[in-house]
Amino acid sequence: MMEKIEKLFLPLANRLSSNRYLSAIRDGYMSILSILIAGSFFILINNVIIGENGLTNKLFGQPFKGATELGNAIIPATMSIMAILLTFTISKALCEHYKEDTSIIPSIAIVVLFILMPIKFDKGLGIEYINTFYTGAAAMFMAFIASIATVEIIRGLSKIKAITIKMPESVPPSIAKSFNKLIPILITLIIFGIIRLITNTSGAALNDVIFKVIQKPFTGLVTSNVGLVIIYIIYMLVWGLGIHSAFIFGAILEPIYLAAITENMNAVQAGSAMHSIITKPFVDSVAFMGGAGNMLALIIAIFIVSKRQDQRAICKVGITPSLFNISEPIMFGLPVVMNPILIIPMILSTLMGLGVGIFATTIGFMQHTYVLIPWTTPPILSAFFATGGDFKAAIVAAVILVISVFIYMPFVAITNKQRNEING
Repeated sequence: MMEKIEKLFLPLANRLSSNRYLSAIRDGYMSILSILIAGSFFILINNVIIGENGLTNKLFGQPFKGATELGNAIIPATMSIMAILLTFTISKALCEHYKEDTSIIPSIAIVVLFILMPIKFDKGLGIEYINTFYTGAAAMFMAFIASIATVEIIRGLSKIKAITIKMPESVPPSIAKSFNKLIPILITLIIFGIIRLITNTSGAALNDVIFKVIQKPFTGLVTSNVGLVIIYIIYMLVWGLGIHSAFIFGAILEPIYLAAITENMNAVQAGSAMHSIITKPFVDSVAFMGGAGNMLALIIAIFIVSKRQDQRAICKVGITPSLFNISEPIMFGLPVVMNPILIIPMILSTLMGLGVGIFATTIGFMQHTYVLIPWTTPPILSAFFATGGDFKAAIVAAVILVISVFIYMPFVAITNKQRNEING
């Protein structure tokens, strides 16, 4: 069975993991993750600790409204420019892949992004402005296109010697680099300027078209019940082959989940209802407790059921990393990889956790996740903090962990029986 799975998924997994564009998106996303977590931290403070709905107001009648202004200054500065940051970091990562100079092209990519943005003029105020809709999470796909297209066009044009300006050797290298790519940069800006003129004529901003035609439908597909089942079955099967699934699926899933949690953050800031259930912290809180496949549940099941000293010894070593959602010691040490008996409950536990979490959120028992927490936040606590301090979310996570233990237990017993038969 594992040979058939390997033949089916391994070639696809290798192609996805080695794809330069997906790798650049993944690396670009990781480069800004700490900034987004920092911004999310202030959302947590402003809405859970202080403010009208905060603990200080509920317990002491003091909302500390003045202190919320600090967060109100930082939150939009970190969350509302996501597309701009991604455009720079993705193009920089792609330049590094090509071993291109990273001091010029990433800046041009941001210029391209702004060329494609619709600029409004307010007659009353007498100013031009750009709606943050076009600089935040809703413009992520636009950021992907602007960054990748800019790198590829400038790189391709720079290979044409006829349009490359050669400077004397006496000119400093930093200045020479700018002039070497001057004509390719001009042509690139003209190309995207023409695209902007076409979109102006059509009356629809390019980002609006991309958002409606690509980003929104793709988000709906990925976050649908059927989409989640298919994705996470493949996700766990790839893990079962010994390939770190996050490196393959991260570039596809995490930007979508990031946009979803940003929508929830904006809703909380505006005092309106949240709608996005599937976010990165949500998945981490209900399906990745102890690492992918709820590995902490497998460790507990082994301590309860297993009589194999080798399994118990590995779990004693792996339990501490697992408390911080690092699953590799168990995945490769037990091992879970290439082990059909344990891959089956890993898939079942993941799907069960997602299903219970979605149901609990849909019926309103559990709050939506809107705080982007570090993925190393310990299980159960992660659900509590990601939902802005919702104790019921922690209860849901604990229930999922218990059910996951029961899912793993019979399969752990099978591995014991298997070992006994081999020894016999």
